[in-house]
Amino acid sequence: MASNDYYRTLGVARNAGDDEIKTAYRKLAMKHHPDRNPGNTEAEAAFKEINEAYEVLSTPEKRQVYDQYGAEGLKAGAGGRGGFGGFQGGADLGDMFGDLFENLFTQGQGGGRGKPRTRRGADLKAEAGITLEEAFTGVKVPLNIERTEVCRDCDGTGARGRTGIRKCPACRGAGRVQYSQGFFSFSQACPDCGGQGEVITTPCKACGGAGRQKKSASVNIKLPAGVEEGAVLRVSGGGDAGLRGGDSGDLYIQVSLKHHPHFERQGGDLVYEAQVALWQAALGGEVDVPIIEGGRIKIRMPQGTQHGKVFRVHGQGMPSTGGRERGDLLVKVKLEVPHDLTPRQRELFEELAKLAGHEAPPEEKEKGFFKKILG
Repeated sequence: MASNDYYRTLGVARNAGDDEIKTAYRKLAMKHHPDRNPGNTEAEAAFKEINEAYEVLSTPEKRQVYDQYGAEGLKAGAGGRGGFGGFQGGADLGDMFGDLFENLFTQGQGGGRGKPRTRRGADLKAEAGITLEEAFTGVKVPLNIERTEVCRDCDGTGARGRTGIRKCPACRGAGRVQYSQGFFSFSQACPDCGGQGEVITTPCKACGGAGRQKKSASVNIKLPAGVEEGAVLRVSGGGDAGLRGGDSGDLYIQVSLKHHPHFERQGGDLVYEAQVALWQAALGGEVDVPIIEGGRIKIRMPQGTQHGKVFRVHGQGMPSTGGRERGDLLVKVKLEVPHDLTPRQRELFEELAKLAGHEAPPEEKEKGFFKKILG
């Protein structure tokens, strides 16, 4: 952003009024303020240039000189850039923005001065793989996770007893330090203590001063009956421990269903493929099918049932987590074509072909025939 064009620095026209200049300055000052960009040297440099531009354009006498002679004219008339420091018309930051910066830059850091800045712990994710039967009944799943927990030796302080902590000498326990920039006075978190107001002189041996330790933890997660594939459950406070007394993060568990040998789940319904012989489909009869809670039931199949026909058995699917009625069992017919025929079976199929008006192929081509006719 480095430029001697102060109007361009603030992004305003040369005929901009005082209110327009002030509004532009406020927006840019908030964007590039050091408290919002810690360690960003480019933002710090931009912030200085914004202040310099505003100091000139907000002062009628300096703006007049600048408009006539430019930045070099100001330097010549004010004894160099340091001449800006003699200007006494500026106000403290509180006069222009009230407590805006203070509230903005300390939000989420534990409040006012001298109070340790807390930080919420990180959220964690885990996966729970269960069977379809467990999803049907509901299940308690044990999970082993790695998470940070508050150090028991120092109770999260990071110090070896209270004697291992002392007031920060840089900010004298306030947690914030004041500094001046141009004709403004600013407050920022103390760089020595990170805004805590205290420094650790004797770190805890167990956690090395971190206040937290990585631990293996076992948790039991209750999954409700009817839980679906991909469902995510939240365990409040089950994540990493917070910093300096901050709240713990949450633990999110995503459910995955293991492959089932018989059923495929479609929402609340279960799909079962029933292998049915050609004669059975043609003549009709009963088909024996399994159900998810164990055992078997029989369904009536009419004569002439076609391949792919679906029979719906109400209330034999999955339960609903919302308390609604169970889904259905969908029985899909899959015709089973015999691979090796006995002489008698071939004789009967040949007779059936003649009755249907077809000539039976020679025996050596029977495999090709059945592939062609039955797929």
